[in-house]
Amino acid sequence: MNFFNTKIITIILTAGLVWLATGCAEKTTERTSADTAAVEQISYGSDICAFTGDLIETERYGGRIVMNDGTVLNFMSVECVAGYYLKLDDKSAVHSIKITDFVHGKKLMPVDELAYLKSHLRPSPNGMFLSAVDASNKKMKTFVYDAYPGPYLQWDEVLELVSEEWEIEKNSGDLTATN
Repeated sequence: MNFFNTKIITIILTAGLVWLATGCAEKTTERTSADTAAVEQISYGSDICAFTGDLIETERYGGRIVMNDGTVLNFMSVECVAGYYLKLDDKSAVHSIKITDFVHGKKLMPVDELAYLKSHLRPSPNGMFLSAVDASNKKMKTFVYDAYPGPYLQWDEVLELVSEEWEIEKNSGDLTATN
């Protein structure tokens, strides 16, 4: 092998190793801790509600708030998520709020992509009779409504309801949906 061929092989191998190292590094740093936490599911039967301190047991109900610093807070119901959010002093510290879709069981969805059924025929874990349903699935919304009649609420209406029912004074700050 002559000097020219050895140099070409060395350059190709070096470029290949740099390419592999760069690709691996990008894959491991693509997600932040907040993004990774948002992908994980609630562990029903072992996670504790950040609002009540009780065990989260009822599938089809629950929620999660992920803070900007990566802290993950799990909840047993829509109303617990709303209650915790209402009591927060600094709402800008919230990275995302997701609620469990009643229809899909353990699937967490952003609060503004859900409609919240208030039906006294479908109790929720904390007694406010709220069940979250994917707002874009019109057929399923109708099906759930037919089984458990009651009004559908938006997230801001849920916040108002929880504030009134549980007599939680809203701290200053924006109360709109956080994805």
